[in-house]
Amino acid sequence: MNGCDDVRTALVLGGVPDADHLAACPECAAEGPAVARVAAALSADVRPAPPAALAARVRRAAGPLLARNAHRLAWRAFARALAAALLPLPLILFLDVQALRAAYALLRSVLPDGVSLYVVFNQAATVTLLLALSYAAIPILAERQVRLRRRESHA
Repeated sequence: MNGCDDVRTALVLGGVPDADHLAACPECAAEGPAVARVAAALSADVRPAPPAALAARVRRAAGPLLARNAHRLAWRAFARALAAALLPLPLILFLDVQALRAAYALLRSVLPDGVSLYVVFNQAATVTLLLALSYAAIPILAERQVRLRRRESHA
């Protein structure tokens, strides 16, 4: 913007115009009273109140789009959480199998074969149950994180 535009904008918005420019520029000095009248007319105009049902109509119109975006966000969070959980799973399973083999070999040297197998099988069942419960909690925790983020963004 040039100096004249800045002075006119300041006059219309009720700001303080550049006094040196007003004194030096005959165009701005001539238009000053007219711009002041326009500014007074604009500031005297009463803004109409929005219709009472506008907020409800906007929410109704935006509802499907907001729901789709929230659903997309939930799936992305779930996919990230699942990917982060599945990444170390092969290593965890490998180490568990190696630990169970070592435990079975050690117990077999001390206990009868049937008792050793029983103890190792129970340990394997316990580890399997713990892994299943841990991975079953991923969707629940991911959804909770999405809900917390949504609540923080709307606060």
